[in-house]
Amino acid sequence: MQLLNAREKAFRPHREFFSRKRSRRQPAAFARSKGDGILIFRSYLWSLAASAARRRFGFADRNPFSAESKAPAPLWKAGALQILAIATLIILVSACSQRPNQKYFSLTETREVIDEAGRRVILPPRIDRIVSLAPNLTEIVYAVGAGDRLVGDTDYCDFPAEARNVTKIGDTMHPSIERIIALKPQIVLVSTASQLENFTRQLNEQKIAVYVTNPRSLEEIFRSIETLGDLFGQHNEATRLAGDLRRRTQAVEQALARSKPVKVFYQVSGEPLYTIGRDAYLTDLVKRAGGTSVTADVPTAFPRFSDDAALASRPEAIILPTGGSMGTANSTVAVALKNSPAVLNSRVYRINDDHLSRPGPRLVDGLEEMARALHPEAFNR
Repeated sequence: MQLLNAREKAFRPHREFFSRKRSRRQPAAFARSKGDGILIFRSYLWSLAASAARRRFGFADRNPFSAESKAPAPLWKAGALQILAIATLIILVSACSQRPNQKYFSLTETREVIDEAGRRVILPPRIDRIVSLAPNLTEIVYAVGAGDRLVGDTDYCDFPAEARNVTKIGDTMHPSIERIIALKPQIVLVSTASQLENFTRQLNEQKIAVYVTNPRSLEEIFRSIETLGDLFGQHNEATRLAGDLRRRTQAVEQALARSKPVKVFYQVSGEPLYTIGRDAYLTDLVKRAGGTSVTADVPTAFPRFSDDAALASRPEAIILPTGGSMGTANSTVAVALKNSPAVLNSRVYRINDDHLSRPGPRLVDGLEEMARALHPEAFNR
């Protein structure tokens, strides 16, 4: 239960236009006959207008303007018929030639994107209502400048401060589908594919798009930021943010260029003992911070680890994500690691879990903190 709560608080965390094709043909063609000064309308619209006018004034069987008409109508009827026909034609021409109303066509325009789980997602051209089901995604939405469009998030979304005032839809693994649907979002953001199973069908039935992010490295997190920025029409803001995060990351790597990697055990939780594996973005983060995860080759992202395997790993340093949203949880080294070189040499480092467990903009803060903990000498030169 401790692990579940910790994970929930942290990371459980071609545009296509279906508009009508417009004809290149003119809605009406006009020609002036020589000598009589009367417009002859050569189009089907004229036929419609004239027919309507004839029926209105009792000329259903003949055209009073035709040369074949042997019994012309009274002048007042003919004049009225001409005026009515012309007015009808003008209305029809105006309706056919008017440019499409943009608001109407926005209902039929869509774009197709592929999310990080490889799923096809259909979205409107502009997204104005967003629901986030993970704290890291909430942070990204605000960081790229789309926070004013966030209409719902989880109980654990507490950064930035504005996120605390957004309507809550429950926790990350068991959100209230009813609350989500009531908020009428155009897109629901989830942090991993495992969040999809319980509620995707219900949201699909309501035609609410679900977009999955699933980064496995620091660079993929930067790309997620850029992609979400593009989805929300915040390209410039997202590009600037990702660029700044990359520069800070490069500065850390340059500072550690001559440092020897430290064997690190990353403790996700102590009881039961969970750590990071091959598919975790944190394995990449440890490497960039000048360490080597002793569990880097273990399958999956967050495997449960046996006490014997932990004891045999003999890490030189232990990282404990704690003190943020998790409070005092995970602040104690697991029993199996009590006699490890890391503990014996006092190399146990407690780092704000919000800076490590949320794959978003503040992850680079966690990278800098971890790098300084593992290699203080590299930053004191």
